[in-house]
Amino acid sequence: MWSGSLDPQQMLELLLTNPYMFFVAVDKKGMITMISPTLLKMLGKTEEEVLNHYVGDIIPNGKLPEILETGRIDEADVCEINGQEVIVTRVPVMYKGKIIGAIATSVLMDTNRMKVVLEQLNEKIDTIISRIIDSPTMGYIVINKDAEITHVNQTYLDILGMKAEDIIGKKILDVIPHSKMPRVLETGKIEEIDLWSVNGHNMFVSRLPITRNGEIIGAIGHTLTLERSVPKFLVSKLQETDSQFNAIFEGLIENPNTAYIIVDKDGYITVMNETFLSIIGKKREEVIGKYVLEVLPHSKLPETLRTGRMDSADIWPIVEGRDILINRIPIWQNGEIIGAIGHSMVLDMSGAKILMKKLQETQKELSVYKDEVNAIYQAKWRFEDLIGRSSEFVTIKAMAQQFAQTSSTLLITGESGTGKELFAQAIHNASSYRTGPFIRINCVTLPENLLESELFGYEDGAFTGAKKGGKPGKFELARGGTVFLDEIGDMPMSMQTKLLSVLQERVIERVGGTKPIEVNVRVIAATNRNLEEMVANHEFREDLYYRLNVVRLHIPPLRKRIEDLPLLVSGLMPRINQKLGTSVNRISEQALEVLRNYSWPGNVRELENMLERAINLAHIRAAECIDTVDVSTLLTNDTPITVDTDSRRKLNEAIDELEKSMIIKALEETGYNKTKTAQVLGIHSSALYRKLSKYGLN
Repeated sequence: MWSGSLDPQQMLELLLTNPYMFFVAVDKKGMITMISPTLLKMLGKTEEEVLNHYVGDIIPNGKLPEILETGRIDEADVCEINGQEVIVTRVPVMYKGKIIGAIATSVLMDTNRMKVVLEQLNEKIDTIISRIIDSPTMGYIVINKDAEITHVNQTYLDILGMKAEDIIGKKILDVIPHSKMPRVLETGKIEEIDLWSVNGHNMFVSRLPITRNGEIIGAIGHTLTLERSVPKFLVSKLQETDSQFNAIFEGLIENPNTAYIIVDKDGYITVMNETFLSIIGKKREEVIGKYVLEVLPHSKLPETLRTGRMDSADIWPIVEGRDILINRIPIWQNGEIIGAIGHSMVLDMSGAKILMKKLQETQKELSVYKDEVNAIYQAKWRFEDLIGRSSEFVTIKAMAQQFAQTSSTLLITGESGTGKELFAQAIHNASSYRTGPFIRINCVTLPENLLESELFGYEDGAFTGAKKGGKPGKFELARGGTVFLDEIGDMPMSMQTKLLSVLQERVIERVGGTKPIEVNVRVIAATNRNLEEMVANHEFREDLYYRLNVVRLHIPPLRKRIEDLPLLVSGLMPRINQKLGTSVNRISEQALEVLRNYSWPGNVRELENMLERAINLAHIRAAECIDTVDVSTLLTNDTPITVDTDSRRKLNEAIDELEKSMIIKALEETGYNKTKTAQVLGIHSSALYRKLSKYGLN
C-alpha cells in the first residue's frame, strides 16, 4: 500500500519532469511509450517525433532492444546521446514471467569532470595500487587478460618474498603456481572470502574480474592477511559454526587503524571491533544481536546481503560529520550468502589527508615522474622525420634502425648541427624503451658541482640549499627509458669515473645517500669532439670511451651530402611557415643555387635558421617565394651571383625595395608616428627622415 504523501502518479510526474534525470520506456516491440522532457531536450525532438517510434531509430546506441531480447539488467553503463555521455541503468519490465517492455533511467552528471578525475586517477594508479594501500594486513595483486601481473603492493610482495621487478610482466602461474586468478578470467565470477595460503601465510582472499565495455580485461586479488597462524583444520572447524568463526575472527580484526563490522544473513550484527565501537560511541552489548539498520540507519550491508555485490572504496557517513572509505563484501558458503563484512580502508577524511601527506613526503617519484617526466621528457622525432637520400645518409639511417632493436650503449658522433639528438630520439622511439621517458642531459651547460646531483639525485640535507625530502636524478626519472648524454666529451673527469660505474653496474647512489638504486635505462651519448684524440691526451677516460663506444654512428656533415639540400629545404619550409604563420612556400632556383654553393659549417641547424630568416624577409616584401635577395648573407666573393631573369633587378635595387617596403609597413603599424617607426626599425630618427626623403615617403 502506498503510504507516502505523494501518490504514485504524482511520483511518476516528478520523475518525468526532473531536470536532473531522464526516463524512457518502451513496449515489447521497442516502440517508445513514455519519455521525459529532459531526454527530449537532449535529443532536440518533440513528443510527436518520438512517441510510438522505434527506440533504435531515436537513440541508436540506447541498447534497450538488447534488454528486451536478453532480459538482463545494465547498471551504471555509459551511453552517448547527441555527443553527451550519461550514466544509464536499463531494466526489463516483466509480467507473469514475460518481458513486456523496458525502461532506461539516468541521473545526469558532469561526465567531463568525471573524465578529468579519472585521468588524474590514471596518472597515479600505479602508485595508488602499489603504495598507498600500505596496511600490513592488506595485499593486492592485479593481472591483465593474459594472466600477466601488472600491479602488486608491498604487503603482497613481502608475502611472496620477492621484488616488484621480479614479477611484474610475468605470468601469475609462473610466480604463484596454484593461483586461482586465471579461473576468474575464465569464469568472470567474483570469489569472496576464500582461505588461501602462500609461503606459510594464511589469508582471506577475494578475487574479482576487471571489466571494460562488457569484456574481462583482468582480475584483482585482495587479501586480508591473518595476524595469527591459523591451521587449515581450525579454519574448517570455524566454518562449521558461525559462533566459533566470529569468536576467532573478532580476535583477528582488532586493528586500531581499521573499523570492522560483520552481520549474519538476516542483517543482525555478530561482530564489531573496538575501533568501530569507539567511532559510533557505543558499547559492544548495545550493538551485538541488533539489526544493523537500528544501529547504523544508513548502512548498505542489507543491500550487500540482497544483491551479493561487493562495494569497494565507497564513501560512507559512519556518523554525522564523519565520512569513511569502506569495503563491503558478502560471505558465501555452499553457494549461499551467510553474512557480510564491512571494513574501512581509511578511518576518515582527516586520516586520508594524513595518508596523502605521507604519500607526498615518501613518494616523490609520483609527482616528478608522472607529471614532469611524462609531460616534458618525450622524444618527438622518428625515423620517418629524418630527411635524406644520399647514400651515406641512407646507410647511417639503416644502421640506426638496426641499433634501435638492441639495448647496447650507443655513441653518436658528428659535427655540431648534424642532428645527433634527432637520431637519438628516433632510436628511442623505435626501441623497446619507447614507452619510457627520453631525458637529455647537456654535459656542457651544467656546472660541475651540479652535474652529479642532476644525474644521480640527492637525499634530504645532502648539501646546503638541498630541497627538503631530496630529489631524484635524471637516471632515476628515466627508468624504463633512455638517457641521452649530449656533449659527453665535455664531461668533467671526476664525473666520468662515476658514469663508468653506472654503465657497468646499472646502479646509482644519490648524493648524500647510502642506498643503491637499480636503474633500467638505455644510454645514448653524443659528441662533436674527437674522443680518440682526447683519450690520447688524457682528457677523456679510456675505459669510459670503450664502454660508450659499443655501437657507434657517425652523422655526415651537410656539405658531404649536399644532394640532400633540396629535399631538406622542401621538408623544413612547411614546418617554419607553420611556426611563423607565414605562407612563403617556394624557393627560386637561383636562391637554391646560392645554398648549394655555401659550405654550411653549422650544418642542418644553420640551414634551418637561415631558411627562417629568409622566409621572414620574403614575407616582409609580400613575396611567396624565397629569392636571392633573401639569402644574400650567404653570398661570398667566390659565389656566382645570379639574378632572377623575370624581375631583371640588380641586388642594390632589390635591397632598396625591401628597405622601402619595411619602412612603409612600420609606418602603417605605428599610425605614421615617425618616432615610434624609428624605434620599431631600430634606427635613429634622423636616419629615418633621410630614408623617407630618399623614397619619397614624406
